[in-house]
Amino acid sequence: MENPDSTATLAKPKAEKSTGQRIIEGLAGLQLATFCLLSLFVLTWFATLEQTVTGLHPMMEKYFNPSKLFFFPEIGKPFQEGSPQPITVWFPMISGFWLCVVFTINLTLGGIIRLKKSPQKIGILLSHFSIVFMMIAAGVTHFTEKRGALQVYEGEVSNAAEDYHQQDIEVSEVVDGKVTTVHLVDWEHLKDLSAKKGSQRLFRFASLPFDLKITRFVKNGQVLPAKFSPPTGGEKIVDGFWLRQLPTQKQTEANLGGCEVSILDENGTEVGQTILAVRSFEPATIEVAGNSYLLRMRKKLWPLPFKVQLDEFRVERDPGTMRAAAFESDVTRITGEEKEEVLIQMNEPMRREGWTFYQANWGPQDDPDSKELYSVLEVVQNPSDQWPLYSLVISIAGLCVHFGLKLFLFIAKPRKSVKV
Repeated sequence: MENPDSTATLAKPKAEKSTGQRIIEGLAGLQLATFCLLSLFVLTWFATLEQTVTGLHPMMEKYFNPSKLFFFPEIGKPFQEGSPQPITVWFPMISGFWLCVVFTINLTLGGIIRLKKSPQKIGILLSHFSIVFMMIAAGVTHFTEKRGALQVYEGEVSNAAEDYHQQDIEVSEVVDGKVTTVHLVDWEHLKDLSAKKGSQRLFRFASLPFDLKITRFVKNGQVLPAKFSPPTGGEKIVDGFWLRQLPTQKQTEANLGGCEVSILDENGTEVGQTILAVRSFEPATIEVAGNSYLLRMRKKLWPLPFKVQLDEFRVERDPGTMRAAAFESDVTRITGEEKEEVLIQMNEPMRREGWTFYQANWGPQDDPDSKELYSVLEVVQNPSDQWPLYSLVISIAGLCVHFGLKLFLFIAKPRKSVKV
């Protein structure tokens, strides 16, 4: 019996994926998304524990530091009495900044670009885009946000805010009793110094006849007279005063720094010493080459694009107590010849030209009969201030479209009749 001819059908071999395609698939994969979400969950748990020990701002700087890939968490010992001391957990954590970057790439590739496009997927696309938009907003905030305070008395005008965390050293030239030029030593060049021996930095100014050598920089310090409160740790005494290191506060804005300063001439010879501290009421005065100079350490100032005048401050107290129930400020925003009256109160800030002013505090709170009241406004400059709101609106719209379409298809789906 003769067998008929048969032709074997061979399956077409799949093209081998390139290295680039494999990398993209890995970055867009569900496995990476799961890893990022679980890691962010664990990171949030450790961050909450560490915040109780170090405070919010130091925790954020450590956990979302773009200059480091790994770090070790620190938590407080359970049932520890007094001020809790951090205990290092030798479990390496990936920086939250880079976790968010990887998760944003993963969601962009897998949830937006590579997702199969169809009318039924519009809601999912919008929801994924809202999360990516939220992550981008967080990155913009991390790198560009400024946050500080503006304290102004009734009837006074101010056009500068004090940074909560950063501090500068000002060197002012004085001519005929008036300040002419101010030179700054920026916080970026001070923040990595410490009170440890050998931690020092030399600052040179091209237009000044002297240099400054900063030593023993403390994040929170106070100048005390050695006559009434002598140093106990061998601290340097300058003109009868010394710099005491205070415990670091959880609220970073409460930390007011200080440092010891040596004045060096053009040959590098020390010609004077002084102590600077933010808590000092008066600047230090030095004379070099027959000229007078003022040295002071203070919270960093940044100018506002307009002036703010406090017209009236009002506070309402709970009956029979000193506790404030509500407080608000009537202010006038002044830009050149233009004036605008604005009411700032709790949960109702003033937003103008990319700046937001919140009602944060007031004073003096210990004197109910004081006629000179001041208002403290929290000042925030953040280009992405409203982006989380936009992200939330997009997410709600996406969910409504997705579930609304599912409901419509379910209702429109023909039903089979059932014979009884």
